[in-house]
Amino acid sequence: MKRHISGLVLGLISLGTVAQQIPEEAGTETEAVGLPDGVTTERNPLKQAYLSKASLKPALFRPNASMPDIVNEDLLRGMSESGRVKGQAGEFIGYMPKLKVLPCQADCQGDDYEKAVAALIKGYEGNGKYFQSRGEMIVQVRWFHVRSWYTRSLPYGADTFGVSFMLEGKVVSLGKKSIVGGKETADDLARDVGARMAAEMAYTLGVGVKPTWLSTTNNISKGIAGAITSTVAVVDGLFGVEDVRPRIEPATAANDNLLPAIDGIGPNEVEPITEMHYINSLTF
Repeated sequence: MKRHISGLVLGLISLGTVAQQIPEEAGTETEAVGLPDGVTTERNPLKQAYLSKASLKPALFRPNASMPDIVNEDLLRGMSESGRVKGQAGEFIGYMPKLKVLPCQADCQGDDYEKAVAALIKGYEGNGKYFQSRGEMIVQVRWFHVRSWYTRSLPYGADTFGVSFMLEGKVVSLGKKSIVGGKETADDLARDVGARMAAEMAYTLGVGVKPTWLSTTNNISKGIAGAITSTVAVVDGLFGVEDVRPRIEPATAANDNLLPAIDGIGPNEVEPITEMHYINSLTF
């Protein structure tokens, strides 16, 4: 089945600016040194040239069919020459894994939940123009809340939706919420999460770049931005809204249901972290 990422524009923007997001982590070398057996970095010469040109840190992975993979040579050649995306890439860009969605531990049932999951998949797959399915990606719904119809007209409460998955041995959780008292629904949020998640995966992992989700130095919990987001989270909490800010966390045995990960890396196998980090990504 072919797929199109409805967040294609987000992905193209992401490719052009991701170097500005993680300069302190940038590295032009793509040779894997001191990594676990089978773990490597991108070997495609055009993708290596892009990594070097844009001074981006390479993704770590064990080659397998579930990894996102951009294969359009015109697109890759333009990226390798300029360090950015230029012009049209044509009809077919590459491959993306099919989503396998696991329910959350509680309250993930009923028509509203099924509609939200369908919206997540729709946002991720889009209309099938640029990408084809290959392999599988396991995600688990972490946050799901739907306001009752009679509370939507009141100035408190919010719908929420978010998922977790494993990358480079860490648990990545991506969530969104409606504005308190706003009209946005869990379906809307889920569709947006799916599109944005797919866009970043395609245009980072798909070209051998480490996703901005995995950065611990570009941490949204620090500085003025961190103070603002923390204050918003506190205010939301007063209205009973759960904190769904995107984050990465150390993997535990409780996360084994997210395996195998699309990058083939096991829990805490490479560059392990010891605490939760809120993450700052262009697409979230």
